[in-house]
Amino acid sequence: MYHGVDFSGAARPGDSIWLASAVPSDDGIRVQACRSARAAFDATDREPVLRALREWLAGADGAVGLDVSFGLPRPLLPSVPDWSAALAWVADEFADTDAREMQAALKERARASDADGVELKRRTDGPTGASSPYSFITRYQTLHGLRDVLAPLVATDRVTVAPMTGRDAPLCEVYPAATLRALDLPAERYKGGTHDGERARRERILAGLRAWGVDLSAETEETALADGGGDALDAVVAAVAVARAAEAGFAVDESRYDPLEGYIYV
Repeated sequence: MYHGVDFSGAARPGDSIWLASAVPSDDGIRVQACRSARAAFDATDREPVLRALREWLAGADGAVGLDVSFGLPRPLLPSVPDWSAALAWVADEFADTDAREMQAALKERARASDADGVELKRRTDGPTGASSPYSFITRYQTLHGLRDVLAPLVATDRVTVAPMTGRDAPLCEVYPAATLRALDLPAERYKGGTHDGERARRERILAGLRAWGVDLSAETEETALADGGGDALDAVVAAVAVARAAEAGFAVDESRYDPLEGYIYV
């Protein structure tokens, strides 16, 4: 199976984390479910939702794409042997801090490094159009994704993370906007509200996904259209990214892969 998770670092992410599950079909994938974390886990607040999400990721049948940065830019990291150690450092270094404090600390590390700028990007971020992992847009996602979801799973060997630790039914990083651009579909102004222009762009995205080979039930399609925040649709796109990565054997473009930083599959 292929699963896509649109992640959120919100204090109450029950309605902003969405999970889509699909199976391969002759033409692409067939989406079997698309639901919010509230519906999936019967929880709303951050701690119970992320706890349930960890368990779900550990037991997922098939490959999962998670829409969150899987690492930090190399210049911000201490001397570590591999990605797993870098992840453990993040979890320890920011164990008792909030996202704003983490962002401030990382900016200070950037200033003290030889890098140019204070909001650095990873090697995989620039080519895919992703923001810095600790920008004001991403800081909450990154802190809670790395510290509270990935680190506990990796530390206990409950998941395999592509491409850093293996490629057998892995968990991997995805970025729906990059996948939409790769499919020549609208990657902006399809979320944030419910007015006609945004809904029309969601309709265009869904039409493009159907053309690519995504089979959606009428109920799932209406869910994706009605969700003005775009989270349900992003979860479906995340599942598409996983299917594309799986078809390629989770191969990487070496020009945008640093094994300490992570890698976005599109």
